[in-house]
Amino acid sequence: MPSPRTPFAVKSSLLVLGAIALLAAAAFLGSALTPDGSSKARRFSVSETASKSVPNPLAGRLSKVYGTNIPASRYGTEVADLEDDGTNTAGEQISELSPLPAAAFTVPENEYRTYSRRWIARAHAEAILLEHALVDGARMAAMSAWEETWNDYLHLGAVYLSGEAAVANSAIDGTPGEFPGGATDPRFTGLHRIEIGLWGGQSLSSLIGLDVGLQHDLAKLSGVVARVEITPLEYATRSHEIIEDAQRDLLSGMDVPWSRQGVLGTAAGLAATEEVFHTLEPLLSGRENTEGEVRAELLMLNEVLASIRARHHGRYPILSELSIYERERLNGYVAGALSALEEMPGTLETKVRSPVPKLPQPSPAERATEAAARKVAEREL
Repeated sequence: MPSPRTPFAVKSSLLVLGAIALLAAAAFLGSALTPDGSSKARRFSVSETASKSVPNPLAGRLSKVYGTNIPASRYGTEVADLEDDGTNTAGEQISELSPLPAAAFTVPENEYRTYSRRWIARAHAEAILLEHALVDGARMAAMSAWEETWNDYLHLGAVYLSGEAAVANSAIDGTPGEFPGGATDPRFTGLHRIEIGLWGGQSLSSLIGLDVGLQHDLAKLSGVVARVEITPLEYATRSHEIIEDAQRDLLSGMDVPWSRQGVLGTAAGLAATEEVFHTLEPLLSGRENTEGEVRAELLMLNEVLASIRARHHGRYPILSELSIYERERLNGYVAGALSALEEMPGTLETKVRSPVPKLPQPSPAERATEAAARKVAEREL
């Protein structure tokens, strides 16, 4: 016999009672799973959870720039002056960043010296292989060895900074325009002199002596780099100048009109820039957003160069082999990298800039003369 149907009202009551039971069970479980393991829920408030033992680091009157030992009085009272013209009440030009001590650059510069001496050793080894190719009379092998030697040398990037290092760089990587006699000047003996001979059809045997001299200059440079003094401003600025040199001298073909290896040189310059940037990252950290912007732009430029290399079967093309699309992309991302890198010297400033001298004010007699001249001009109008 079939069971009688349950009235709709009874069904609705059962559903309501079931829902109430489920809610009660959930509330019980929630109270049982409180963080302290008790069955009683604990109220949350900032005053209850905050530590009572940690003092406020900004309490009281500060006498130093927070997080440093720099006296706050050095900057005077910075109010609207900072927004108006970037000066403090003492007339000094300032930024929101406290100056870095010059000694902070010691570690980055020493890291660079170690890095550069490794690349000098590699360039020296390639120069020896270049000599072997010249002795054997193998022009194609000699061209390849020259490209490797030059590529390794450009990885130094910051070598020509000043003084003795600049003289050594001129002997190794100088161009004809640096010498009074141009390409025929007897002092023009380095990499580009050998480049002219290799791509210009000069006898290989006549280039052997130039390469031996190049090896001597590279060995000498290693000792110079070990003791060269680099100012913080020179080092901070050099990261920008490396890519700037590549844009002006290499991608234009001006420095390599014979081999046309401007893209290869630009890639080497990018590697040098990345190394200088890497050594300075600890100093850049937390100082505005320069570090992030530079990293992003260098990464994008690296990707463009990698894509160009992949399109040309794993080698960097000579300038004439670049398509219009490749050239435009490369030039655009080089410009982007330069835009980010030019922020580094300001971000790494080590001293408060001197105030700009004010223009002399006119004397009362000069002001009267100017006023009279204005009145005459107004009447004529």
